[in-house]
Amino acid sequence: MPLIQVKTTADLQAVIGNVSAVLHLDRDPNSLSAVQYCVSELVRNVLEHSESGEGAWVCAQRYLTEDSPSRVAIAVADCGHGIAATLSGAYPQIRDDDMMAIQLAMQPGVTGAQSGLYGGAPNNAGAGLFITRAIAKATGGYFVLISGKAAFRLNREKPKKQTRQPLTIFHDAFNEPNVKRCLQTAPWIGTVAAMEINTERTTNFPELFQWIRQQLPTKKTAAGKIKFT
Repeated sequence: MPLIQVKTTADLQAVIGNVSAVLHLDRDPNSLSAVQYCVSELVRNVLEHSESGEGAWVCAQRYLTEDSPSRVAIAVADCGHGIAATLSGAYPQIRDDDMMAIQLAMQPGVTGAQSGLYGGAPNNAGAGLFITRAIAKATGGYFVLISGKAAFRLNREKPKKQTRQPLTIFHDAFNEPNVKRCLQTAPWIGTVAAMEINTERTTNFPELFQWIRQQLPTKKTAAGKIKFT
């Protein structure tokens, strides 16, 4: 799916509608649902919070090769005011700390809509980045978040780990054992989110999605963790 600018909800709906045909997922409804949800959630974050006059830029690529699992990579970027500015009204301690801001943004129940209240805004439980990160890891993909000077990457789980023990998703992404994070000398003014979905592991996406939703805490629990069995 080539780079597309999304400035309105109508633009987003058009992109979601085109995902099936462009990525040839019409015969794989579970993977289609996973990709559509993640594209929608990441772009909606931009439209609702970034205050970018250019909206969001989104692209996606489906990979079908003999020597690796079938997968879809998604990237969404904006040139808005960034995560720290978005959350600083509710969490003033992160105003000048991009790394703390992206750490906070990936935790369930965190939203800039109201100070620390889980589900404080209509249709926004502050769970979007947590759920997309959980989908990426649960299907064996990666998840990347960049804003300002801070960059975070949750790497793919190694196949041996996936088959020998239950997969664990920590509420606090920085507690994950398989991550990289760094401070960039050249900051990205805005936010970039990228992820990968292994479409061979989305055979029952509705069940996986509902299970993730059921594990969301009723209040922020930074050290908590959940397991996919």
